[in-house]
Amino acid sequence: MKRVTGLGGVFLKAKDPKFLARWYEDNLGIPFGTNVYASLKWRDTDNTDEICTTAFSMFSLQTEYFAPSTKDLMLNFRVSNLFELLPALKSEGVDVMQSTEEHEYGKFGWVMDPEGNKIELWEPNESGFGEPAQTIPLEGEVNGFGGIFIKSKNPEAQAKWYSDHFGLTFQYGMHTFKWRQLNDASIQAKTSFTFFKEDTKYFQPSIKNQMLNFRVNNLRPLLELSLIHISEPTRPY
Repeated sequence: MKRVTGLGGVFLKAKDPKFLARWYEDNLGIPFGTNVYASLKWRDTDNTDEICTTAFSMFSLQTEYFAPSTKDLMLNFRVSNLFELLPALKSEGVDVMQSTEEHEYGKFGWVMDPEGNKIELWEPNESGFGEPAQTIPLEGEVNGFGGIFIKSKNPEAQAKWYSDHFGLTFQYGMHTFKWRQLNDASIQAKTSFTFFKEDTKYFQPSIKNQMLNFRVNNLRPLLELSLIHISEPTRPY
């Protein structure tokens, strides 16, 4: 049974979700609009006609959606058969939460990893979104996630757990999700999923337990635009 097939979502807690979403749009061009979520579209590596979604969403600090986890990050993994996978995970001793949900855009279940991170598992139905694929501009914009980096008490043990139960393949401490760009199916892209030691200096000056990497088409003009917005921040309301 194929387990995790891709990255379905990256969810962050924020003091002000609307303001943070606006910051990401103003500085990185991620299309939030008036929402606190954005849909980053991409093509399946094997079937380039299949348009897939990775959600990037902001939640309030008081949200119950991450519970029982107290972490500021929750990941969503795309799976091929949720109701086949959940019993298998439970039989392997994984902490599987009882509730599941079904919506027009897919089926959802949740598990906890050994370090208290809540993971959302999603069997997607892309047609249920009822929206056309968003065309991401080719110049100076983010075209997808390049990496998800998480601090861990024991990176090696965490990588093994994700490998054993989700079928991820870690090489040199990193699993790679492969996909193709929405606007140009000939371009194969990668998203790295990596655990770091808690005392890593790579995340500095941030004290957060996670760091995100975004793929961009043209870095220099994007940095110049970001400097303008960072020096003159705007609020959405």
